[in-house]
Amino acid sequence: METREETKTSRKKKLEELDITIFKLLPSAKPPMFHGYTIRNTVNRYFWGKKLRPFVLEQQGKKCSICGWTPEHETEMRHLHLHEIEEYDFSNKACHLIAIQLICRKCHSFQHIMRTELVSTKEQWKGLMQHFIRVNGCSSEIVKDFDLVIVKALELEGHKVERIRVRSLKEIYGLAEKPVRFTIHPSCRRIKKASRKERITA
Repeated sequence: METREETKTSRKKKLEELDITIFKLLPSAKPPMFHGYTIRNTVNRYFWGKKLRPFVLEQQGKKCSICGWTPEHETEMRHLHLHEIEEYDFSNKACHLIAIQLICRKCHSFQHIMRTELVSTKEQWKGLMQHFIRVNGCSSEIVKDFDLVIVKALELEGHKVERIRVRSLKEIYGLAEKPVRFTIHPSCRRIKKASRKERITA
């Protein structure tokens, strides 16, 4: 039987050897500082649902850009979600929208993996793991070490790196009280146009 130290060493080795770079679907998570903040909430709901969503559906072929799932009936169209691809400036508490990705609800669940783990039932989680295996064409054995997949994926996103350079508690508290600022990449022209129209910060 492995000792605690041996188990720790074994898991560390597994993490180092784990290669997820070939996977199409990876778990992701929004950094805690930006939880609850999304540019979607700063845009008029009518614009998002009636203008932008139809545009993105047509632009991206009405299918999931990760797994390729396509609704068979109009009633299933709601299972295609608009996912905001963002980059974060921790020092200035700024959220940069760089793209909008059309993905199915299952793939979307992996983009908010911490929340998904908390709210999913055992059956729902099992279904998501089967989806992960099918999309990536990997062995079912990976489910046993899925926590390592999450760690590795977040490391690739840069979550391991300390990106807030502050010198005092005063600066920390000041940053916490500071509102999140949003910017929009020029490639998101429809959003940028709306941001001016709706008078949101961009």
